[in-house]
Amino acid sequence: MPRSIRSFCTLWILWAGLAAGQQPNYIGAGGCASSNCHGATSAAPEAESRILGNEYSIWSVSDKHSQAYKVLLEPRSKRMAQILGIADATKDKKCTSCHAVGSPERSVSDGVACEGCHGPAEKWLGPHTQKDSHAASVAAGLIDTKNLVVRAKTCLECHLGTGDKIVDHDLIAAGHPDLAFELDTFSWAQPIHHREPKPAAGNTLPRARNWAVGQAVAFTEGMRLLASRANRLWPEFAELECYQCHHDLRADSWRIQRGYAGRRPGSLQLNQARFDVLRVMVEQLAPSQSGAVNGAVQQVASVVSTRLGDAGGVASAAMAAARQGDALVNAMLSADITQEKARGMVKALVGDIARIAGNGPHSAEQATMTLDTLSAAYLGNQPAAQQAMAELYNYLEHPSLYQSGEFAALFRKVAAKVQ
Repeated sequence: MPRSIRSFCTLWILWAGLAAGQQPNYIGAGGCASSNCHGATSAAPEAESRILGNEYSIWSVSDKHSQAYKVLLEPRSKRMAQILGIADATKDKKCTSCHAVGSPERSVSDGVACEGCHGPAEKWLGPHTQKDSHAASVAAGLIDTKNLVVRAKTCLECHLGTGDKIVDHDLIAAGHPDLAFELDTFSWAQPIHHREPKPAAGNTLPRARNWAVGQAVAFTEGMRLLASRANRLWPEFAELECYQCHHDLRADSWRIQRGYAGRRPGSLQLNQARFDVLRVMVEQLAPSQSGAVNGAVQQVASVVSTRLGDAGGVASAAMAAARQGDALVNAMLSADITQEKARGMVKALVGDIARIAGNGPHSAEQATMTLDTLSAAYLGNQPAAQQAMAELYNYLEHPSLYQSGEFAALFRKVAAKVQ
């Protein structure tokens, strides 16, 4: 079917749905594929268009989201399904709620398609093509990804989890990767298919602000998810630091050499990656909130470590931390992260890297993504800097071989190249 006819049919379906008053449905990625919409083979000049115009092409060729459904057909996924007693991972909501979000049933193989991030398009597909229609389209169901908080929360629905999109300890034990997220790093890895905002007064390094807001939102949503899990089924070991249990117990283990920093050996530790980098960020960018945020974080960690069976106490402490996170999100939305502040953040991270590295590979991964995004913000995507960063990412590919001292030394070395 010619694209022009397909586009007409799509719009007809849209209008028919509106007339029937039904809940908005997914149209499917094909509804965005027209060459005069988002399916061009190359980006339009910025002077001619506010959008790139080749978003569909980027998604279909380069974006791993388009492969998310196909992952469910791989041997690893099939083995995971066997372990979990799932008959077919391609049909079970435990898997498809993230791996096929945004795709209607007829084209579920598209994986995480356009509407997974931008919302069911049935009611906004036509209106959003009109001039100055953004507000009306949002009212019709378009997800406002221009809003950094909305964007981060949308990503986190799958890259962290919600009440019905869950990566729990059972799933991880069966072979699912543990979840990690950093808004700017993940956006560029996608790769991005929108025009980045230009530096402006009050927002000197837009990518740095993306990072800061993403850190704050991830922390806040993480605390809400922890509270939800504590209220429903607790303990949930996916909330804890994996490698405190899954590590070598030899006498020369770096963990035994490190000790337990005032907590009982064998007591369980919350996943510190949720706030290890965030604590440094608050001290550097929002020092007036540092005491409140650190106090809330310490309370959550303490309840988990000393009163793991107190589900109500865990939930209460997590919600108190989430409230501090909400205030921090608002502060980061208006923070002007200059080059000087970004470099100061990197310097502070280097100064604290021994402690962060001592909390395991997940915390080390967050520090790495932060170094990557901040250095890219003030240096640009320089090949030499990206090559240096690759050393850290490659090291973290093998968490079973992780040594905190080795990582800290490598981090300092790489940071010196990108500062």
